[in-house]
Amino acid sequence: MPESLNARPVASLLQITLVTLAATLSSCHVFVEQAEKNLQASPSPGLALSSAGNAPIRRFTPSTEHLKFEVDPTTSTGSIDLAIDHDSLAPRRSVCECPLKGSITATLRTSGSGKRSLTLEKIELVTAGRGELEFVWSPLIGTIRMVIPGGLLTITDNSPDPVINLSANGRFSHPGYKFQVGGTGQVETTGLVLRRKIGNTETDLTIEETEPVTLAGTLTREEGRWHLDLPGTILKDQFEVDEEGTTLDLIFTSNIASYAK
Repeated sequence: MPESLNARPVASLLQITLVTLAATLSSCHVFVEQAEKNLQASPSPGLALSSAGNAPIRRFTPSTEHLKFEVDPTTSTGSIDLAIDHDSLAPRRSVCECPLKGSITATLRTSGSGKRSLTLEKIELVTAGRGELEFVWSPLIGTIRMVIPGGLLTITDNSPDPVINLSANGRFSHPGYKFQVGGTGQVETTGLVLRRKIGNTETDLTIEETEPVTLAGTLTREEGRWHLDLPGTILKDQFEVDEEGTTLDLIFTSNIASYAK
């Protein structure tokens, strides 16, 4: 009998424990259910969930912009590195720098995913200042001095309009780009040998097609205006200037900074 009397308090205690545990589990279930509802709430405006459901994707409105960039002559320069080589003379090299001006026509396209591409339709550059190159030998042989008046040396693109993909920060790099160079230089000579062999004349600096180069730069937007920078584009060519084997090796390096009108 004592054992059966003691069983009642134990059973009551067990019943109270089960009721309390059930209430606790019920409240936990409500909390988890609410949390799941919060996680399934719709995303913020302008964002869409990916197929995995955990990575927001921003949607863009596809657009096309036709841009006309003006080259800034205060910050854009062209460096002319010219080497002259004659069979009977030691090679000589001279470098000069002059400002550049001109324009660049392009089309900017933005897809629905936000990816952008730039199509360069036309690049037109011209020297905005005077360039002077001097090649010096001994007083007897003499000196060759070449003057390129401002506005006479022109650089234009000579490639099919390339579609260039832009990175997220606007950078790009496109290989195989070609240019055409036009212009003339006035040649003045001193010394007995050079004055007799060359005299004062005019040199044609035309290059029908430069060697392929990599066109690299950055397209950015600042203060509501597009900026296109093409730093360190190098054009190379070699051509003969007379029948005696005199050659000129040209390296033209342009640093272009432009802004959309």
